[in-house]
Amino acid sequence: MPSAALHIHRRNHETEVKISCPDLRKFKRNLREAGFRLTHPRALEDNFLFDTPNRDLRLKRSLLRLRRYGSQWFLTFKGTPAPDPHYKSRLELELEIQQPREIALILQALGFHPVFRYQKFRSLYAASHSKSKSKPHASVEVFVDETPIGNYLELEGSRSSIDQVARTLGFSKQDYLTASYGALYLEDCIKKKIPAGNMVFPRFSKRPLTDF
Repeated sequence: MPSAALHIHRRNHETEVKISCPDLRKFKRNLREAGFRLTHPRALEDNFLFDTPNRDLRLKRSLLRLRRYGSQWFLTFKGTPAPDPHYKSRLELELEIQQPREIALILQALGFHPVFRYQKFRSLYAASHSKSKSKPHASVEVFVDETPIGNYLELEGSRSSIDQVARTLGFSKQDYLTASYGALYLEDCIKKKIPAGNMVFPRFSKRPLTDF
């Protein structure tokens, strides 16, 4: 039987930061003024993290994830981040898939089980070639995430490009966050003194973790 090559949707060392953004309306206005345009409209993103019973991936700060973004599904592995107090930089391998249930069964047969689900409404912005004269702007993707625990931005690109875009949008390195959404969710639960579960919107709260 001839072998079939897998099409890796993304293979790189990603570098990113998160920034809390309570005022989305003002931020989106700043984005437009800085020459960014919407390249992927707002869509629900549903994420399912897999791990071993001993949480081996979590202990290494790695990640194995099934993600539904709009009508597409992706299988993603992220390696252990490099030591850095300001940026999260690590290997990312991502594959677009067509059969999420079958992939989930394969992962479980290999010893990885669903452990956490988190959701957000995500929009993607990129620099408009007609408006942005800055090369750093052109190399940074700006993700706008509306989550059950608040609004966040993710800036992805090189460190210097992230810094320049952040300054243009009114932020500084002191605003950067490298925590995962799982960690931010746990912090929010502790602050509100509520039990932790899955970071999902209310209408999904009673659905099973394996809702894929």
